[in-house]
Order: sequence, then C-alpha cells, then structure tokens
Amino acid sequence: MSLKNDDHIEGGVYQSLQSRRGMPDEDTMEPAVFGEDRLLVDLGWCTLTLSQLGYISFMGIGIALLWPWNCFLSASGYFIGKFGADSALGRNYSSTMMTVSTLTSLASNSILSTRQFANFERRVMNGLILNVSAFLILAFVELIDPTLHSPFYFTGIMLLVLISAVGTSFQQNGCMALANVKGPEYAQAVMVGQAIAGVLPSLSLLLSELVYLRDNERSSTSIVLYFVMTSIITTVAGVVFHVTHKMEEPMAFAPDEENIDSSPTHGYVPFKTLFSKLQYVVLTIVFVFMVSLVFPIFASNTTSVHKGKIFDDAIFVPLAFFIWNCGDFTGRVLCGYVPFVISNDVKIFAYSILRVVLVPLLLMCNIDSSDTPIIASDTIYLLLQFFFGVTNGHCLSCAFMAVPLYCDENEREAAGGFTAVFLSLGLLLGSVFSFLFVPLVG
Repeated sequence: MSLKNDDHIEGGVYQSLQSRRGMPDEDTMEPAVFGEDRLLVDLGWCTLTLSQLGYISFMGIGIALLWPWNCFLSASGYFIGKFGADSALGRNYSSTMMTVSTLTSLASNSILSTRQFANFERRVMNGLILNVSAFLILAFVELIDPTLHSPFYFTGIMLLVLISAVGTSFQQNGCMALANVKGPEYAQAVMVGQAIAGVLPSLSLLLSELVYLRDNERSSTSIVLYFVMTSIITTVAGVVFHVTHKMEEPMAFAPDEENIDSSPTHGYVPFKTLFSKLQYVVLTIVFVFMVSLVFPIFASNTTSVHKGKIFDDAIFVPLAFFIWNCGDFTGRVLCGYVPFVISNDVKIFAYSILRVVLVPLLLMCNIDSSDTPIIASDTIYLLLQFFFGVTNGHCLSCAFMAVPLYCDENEREAAGGFTAVFLSLGLLLGSVFSFLFVPLVG
C-alpha cells in the first residue's frame, strides 16, 4: 500500500507522483472547486476572501468538536468534590464519564457512517444544537441548586454526557465529509481548531490555580460560567459555519437527510472498499489515540523535583497539561506548511508506532514523588510532554489530511464517516489502555 515516491503539495493542491492501488489518479487529486474565490473584506492592510472564511469556519467547528469533551474533563474535579472523593459516585465519576462518552461516540459514528447520502451541513448544525442544549441545561441546574449530589443527579449528568457525545458525533461526521470533498487543508483546519480547544481550557485551569490558590468558594460560580461559555463558543462556531456555507455556491449534497433522492449521483461505498484504501490511515488514527491517552496518567501523577509553592502539584500538573496541549497545537499548525506534511500512508503508520518510545521515557520521570527518578529534571520532563504533544498533533493531522488523497472523488464523503468510526474506536481503546498504566504510576 505504499508509494514509491512521496506525495507532494504544490500551490495548496495535493498531487500524486505515482498511482497506486487505492490511490486516485492525478485528475481526481485536486479538491473540489466551488467557483471563483470572492473578496469579502478589503481594509488595505487586511483582506478576507471566501475561501479564507471557509477555513476559519472549519477551524471553529474543530474548536466546537473538542471543547465540550474538555469541558466535562476539566469539570471532573468539581463533580468529584460534589459527590465526595471517597463516595462510590465520586470514585467512579471519571471512568463512567469516559466510558459513556466513548461508547456513545463509537455507536453514533458507526450508525452515521452507514447513512452516506445526507445533508452534511445540516448534520453539523444538528450536532451543535445538541451540544449547546446539553451545556445550557447543565449550567441552569448548577445555577438553581449547586448542592445536588444524589444518584439521580449523577444519572442526569451521564445523560447529558451521552447527548453531548451524540452531538459531537454528528459534527464530526458532517465536517469531515465536507472537508474531504473540499480539500486536505480543511481537514487541517479542523485539526488546528481542536488543538485550540485543548490549549485554552488547560490555560484557563492553570491561570485559575495561580490566581485563586484553591479558593473553593469560587467553584460553583466559575463552573456555571464555564458551561455557559462552552454554549456560546459552540453557538458562534455554528453561526459562522452556517453563514459561510450559505455564501458558497451550492454543493452537490442531498437537500434533506430525511428526503434523500432514491437515485443518488453515486452509490453506497462499502466499508471493505474504504478499508482497503485507508487501512494504514485509520490504523494510524487508532494507534495515535491508544498511545496519547496515557498522557493524562503521567501528567496527573508526575510531580516537580523541586520544592516550593510554585512547584506545588496544583500548579505543576496543570502546567504539564498546558505544555502538552501547546505541543499538540504546534504539531497541527506545522501541517499547514508543505515541508512538514507526510502523505505516504505507510510512513504515517510507522511514525505513529515510533511514538511509543516516549512512554518509557516518561516512566523514568518523577512519578508519584519518586525518591530516585532516573530523569530528575523538570525541564526534560516538560520537554518530553511537549514533544509527545507535537507528535500527537502532527501525526494525527497528517493522517486526516491524507484521507481524500487515497479515495476516489465519489468516496470522500463516505470516508469522513468511516474515519470518524476509527477515531471513536481509538478513543475507546486508548481509554482502556490507559488504565493499564495506573498501577505503574499509582
């Protein structure tokens, strides 16, 4: 399945030097063109074209894709505190939340991937509406009674996690189908947006620890504002995406998901066909998440080798999360530059496997305040976390940007849902795999 020569990019358009099984011919390599680009804003020192607005809109959807998950993840400490760290609900909150989210995502993406003839723009908007609704309900309940901690309330939170996961699956399936049709640069925009959604929450958590110094009285108010902000960010991303979509020339998507024409312009694409062309790409996606999801285990349990208030776990742990997310953002942004893009599927898969060498290096750091860590340096540890993040963002972006290169034009929409299934599978397997490291770092 490998290319004899690497693919390359010229003028923003991906082209192939060699044809191969599962690789489209050169005349199908270029992303779809939807008419001439339009100049929307010209301030002399700053211009904005429709294609640039389209890129920004996909970046916004990327932010809205990951922000809800990060919101639930960041709020774990708050909810565990409400239920009681020593209670059954408190002890099982994080694992239950991750299990509900990943299983729901896998099931939702699997179902959506079989419905290949759809209005994908509407699918994205429906997902955004579900996420906004879930977080507004959560914010309202917390505002009315922040003392709730019953099993019924726990069940309600898990139901909202489920709704949010379904919404994210709709967004993911729709936006990746559209990105595959429009071109690899739009897939990269989604990846960058997701990285931004990783950096900002970790930065806010770090700043909050520095400013409030564990002032518990702020918890209830700040969490409500956090949920409301999640709804606002998701709404803004949806509005920009919808307006941009309407400004573009009509695309060849079905007019209504519930009223699909019985004779679509292209037939159903079997999973077997897609896997034969994308096997190394989707296996890369799965393997990246399997390796990367051990990162929170290390970040949460590795302490500074120094003493002092600034090196306290309350500061050092959020700093590690922030450093990793900065690395992830850097890796995704690098894929916007031609020399850093890897488009050979076998090389991307090998790259994802080589990342495993970072895990034993992290095990050598100051885990759980070890008396004799092999790597007794905060600087080296944080650099390892940064590089771990860079390789995560870069490898993942290369994989998603390669998807439309290995599919025929009439398969690209279906490939969006197909890759979303393996993304969810990677998250699920990564979550399970991460539990194997708990005894090693605990």
